Amino acid sequence: MLIEMPAKKPHLTFAVLAAVGLVLAGCAGDEGFKGVAEAAGMATTPQQSKAFVRETRPAEVQYIPVGSSVTRTAPRKPVDDYKKIESELEAKQKANEAAGETAKSLGATPPPEPAKVQPQN
Repeated sequence: MLIEMPAKKPHLTFAVLAAVGLVLAGCAGDEGFKGVAEAAGMATTPQQSKAFVRETRPAEVQYIPVGSSVTRTAPRKPVDDYKKIESELEAKQKANEAAGETAKSLGATPPPEPAKVQPQN
């Protein structure tokens, strides 16, 4: 591939070649691109975590990859806990229905009338 360079603008030619060189250097690998981006001020390095974060995180975290067949055991709640939650939700539902019926029996408020403007003489 042959690129013809205009003779009148050598600084533009150099800039184009430098940009192409940077792009090709960046494509060489992730580390090469990151180094070029950091040198140009377009990338940052990760900061060290704050002290309270380091203290609260476990030393070794065991992640389960998405889509894997690995399972971990989780404590099951007793059935009585679910029955208690269900009865609380049913009580709240009945209270909400009663409040709705009360609101219906009181009726709706009429819409406000438009403001009356006094004519100026």
